[in-house]
Amino acid sequence: MVNVPEDLKIRAAAAPLRPAITTLRWRDAVLAAGLGLSCCTAAGPNPADSPAGQVTVAPGIVFCLPSPAALERSVEAFQLITVRHGYDTFAFETRISVTPARVLVVGIDMLGRRAMTIEWTGGNLKVEAAPWVPPQLRARNVIADIMMLHWPAAAVQAGLKPGTTMRDTDPAHRVIVADGRDMISIDRIAGVPGSWSGQWTYRNVGWGYDLDIQSAEEVL
Repeated sequence: MVNVPEDLKIRAAAAPLRPAITTLRWRDAVLAAGLGLSCCTAAGPNPADSPAGQVTVAPGIVFCLPSPAALERSVEAFQLITVRHGYDTFAFETRISVTPARVLVVGIDMLGRRAMTIEWTGGNLKVEAAPWVPPQLRARNVIADIMMLHWPAAAVQAGLKPGTTMRDTDPAHRVIVADGRDMISIDRIAGVPGSWSGQWTYRNVGWGYDLDIQSAEEVL
């Protein structure tokens, strides 16, 4: 069982009330959640017997999760994520805690229910998902997407298997390329590079899904 500190449980449950996400945006997310259900891994395989730190993030792209310490600082943040796949839309929230020793992610649905808990220590990945979470919503990919978004470019590049590269054209833009084809594109559309507070778009061409991410970082 993943050990979730009691204060993190409380803060995760209270996250929808945070002022960084406006009432209007939160209402839009709730409406979006009612339109249908998809997820950020809807079309891609992720074998259960794959090594703990390896995640298939797009067709032909395996990402080895960087260590928590590779972020080079501690972070407390929460994110509102809207996923679009075809005609389906799904919104959920994550509470994220990063220290040099571990990454802890608690996912919550729009009803305030804990959907999943993910803990990565750099050598061990523990995942718990509620029984009602659709099997397509793979927690391994949730943490991989978070790390590709926020970890330093060098750490992300080091985690990509040979034949896959990251084209980092500026601090607000990252593109993961495999076999000469752009497969994952990440763009910051608001906020200051280096901060976890802001807005991003994340497009996975290989599996045909898009993420809109609103993130707020707490000052430690």
